[in-house]
This record gives sequence, C-alpha cells and structure tokens, in this order.
Amino acid sequence: MTMEREIETMREAPHWSYSAFQTYLACPMRYYFRYIEHAEVERTSVSMPFGRTFHAVLSERARRGLAYTVKDAHEAFAVYFKFETEACENLTYKPEEDFWFWNQRGCDMLDIALADWPDDYLVKSVAEAFSVKVPGLSKPLVGEFDLVTVDGGDETICDWKTAAMKWPVGKADRDLQATTFCYAFQQKYGVNPLFRFDVFTKAKTPAHHQFYTLRTSDDFDRFVFLANRIETAVNTGIFFPVESSMNCAECAYSGRCKAAHRKVA
Repeated sequence: MTMEREIETMREAPHWSYSAFQTYLACPMRYYFRYIEHAEVERTSVSMPFGRTFHAVLSERARRGLAYTVKDAHEAFAVYFKFETEACENLTYKPEEDFWFWNQRGCDMLDIALADWPDDYLVKSVAEAFSVKVPGLSKPLVGEFDLVTVDGGDETICDWKTAAMKWPVGKADRDLQATTFCYAFQQKYGVNPLFRFDVFTKAKTPAHHQFYTLRTSDDFDRFVFLANRIETAVNTGIFFPVESSMNCAECAYSGRCKAAHRKVA
C-alpha cells in the first residue's frame, strides 16, 4: 500500500515549507536536528500518524462526494492508520492508550466530519501540491492545499486540523500557515483567496469548528521579510534551544538537545 502524493516528489529537491519556517520560529535547535542533521527521532507522538490518516480519509470524502459513506470512512481509517503507525520511528502512546483507542477516536471524529460536510460548493482541487518562488529565497516554497473550493466566485483554501482542544478566538488570524498558503495561492493563480481552518477536537466528545480568515498584501510583504530573515539565520548557523514546558515536553529530539552543549564545549 502507498499513500505517496505529488508533494512527496516536490520535497525531494531542496525547498522551504511552512513547517520548516514554523519549526525554526518555535525552536531553532529543533530545526537544526530535523532539517540540517536529519537526526533520528527519539519518539513519535501518535498525533502525527493520526493526523495524516485523518487527512487521507477526508481527502477521499472530498474526491468522492456523497458516494463516500461513514462505513467507507471507518474502514479506510483503520487501513491508513495501521500503515502510518507501522511506518513511524519510535511511536509512543500514553499508558492508557493504544492503536485501538485512537482508531475509535478517529472514527468518532469522522462521524462529526461527514455529518457536517458541506456539499453546496464546487471542489476545485484536493491535496493540491504547489511550488512557488519567494523573492530573496534560494529555494522554492513547497506545500499542499488540503482542499480548494469555489463558492459564489470566492475561492477558499480549506485546511483540516486535529487539535487537543478548541482554538482560541483570533488564532486563525495570527496563524502563519494561512499567510504562507494564501501567499502561495496568489503567486500561483494571481488571486488572494479566503482561508478556512476546519478544526476537529480529539476530545472524548469530538467537536468541529470552522475559522475563516483573510490576508492582505502587507501580510504577504511581512511573510517575505520573515522568510528571508529565517533563511539568513539558518545560513549563518544560528541554532539555539527555546526551552519551555510546551516546547520540550514531547520534543522528538529532547535527549540530543540536552547533550548538545557538551559537544560544543
């Protein structure tokens, strides 16, 4: 079985991505271990394969429309989730959780997703890969739009998220991914789209919330400024840990990071 997409081919060549930018902003040392050293991860949270599986099933629903049933979604989730978890390095579960716990949670979330699914718009593309130039950067910006829809002339990028809890008010308006993807869309098509986050909570009783946001030309100029500063910092070799309970608790490189100063010394 394979879940390879067009984006995987694009990622084979040197490139920038939203994830790379966000990783550097969150912790330059984590960026170094992941993108420069390509270090083996010490642990992989189950949220990683879970999120990829959830995306894969929603992509199938977007492609097949009303013909795709809840039963189809549940069966696909089990298959994809097994594939994804078996492919993970050092996968970890919490003591009270296992594969079947998260398989059931995924099915519960899919019940909500399919019940709330809007079919009153035109699907323009699903899992659409992009590669665009950013002024000043030595590598292209690469990524993938989960879903692009057209409704009354408005084009909207829809991004599916799984989250531990409901997003706070204003998060979508500050989110770098929305800026990055809207910039890429405008570069590719010459149109500034709407952006919608569909956030599905992984709570015992799952919930679905939608957050619309829009970006301006000034937001795009600031993104280009930020992207160039990050590339300059990386090329200069500026890597340091940002130590906090949020950053370090489940970091895949925490052991390596704790020992990094001994190597420097």
